[in-house]
Amino acid sequence: MITIRLSLLLCSAALLGLAPGCDSNPNRVPRTTQTVSLSPDRAAQSVTIPLVSAIRVVLPGPEPWTNLAWEIGSNNTRVLEQMGPLRVVPASAAPGSAQTTATSFYALKPGRSVLRFFLVRPNESEAVPAASCTLTVVVED
Repeated sequence: MITIRLSLLLCSAALLGLAPGCDSNPNRVPRTTQTVSLSPDRAAQSVTIPLVSAIRVVLPGPEPWTNLAWEIGSNNTRVLEQMGPLRVVPASAAPGSAQTTATSFYALKPGRSVLRFFLVRPNESEAVPAASCTLTVVVED
């Protein structure tokens, strides 16, 4: 009876990803990371990266007083896995530096992903983008 309960408990933990060795979202460690800076007024070239690598996308702004934020509109999650949320990177003390927003994606398998980013007011139910950026990422073996 105790064996059955223990087995059921272990099976439940495994299904929930709580058992050792059953991590459903392991920490990805890319071999290399390529950084691409995007701008709404410039068309971005497509970027090719190898498997087991990452691409870091840097977006301009937004300025804090605008109440705008970058959101991800599209990503082929079978090809690229987002490694963390979009994070605001404050401007440095260097002259001419500006606040940016950045995130990284891990190359899971060969294929193509079109990353689309939209600058919106997050509290609006039907936000009209103030700007957008698009980047095509090709992952090769």
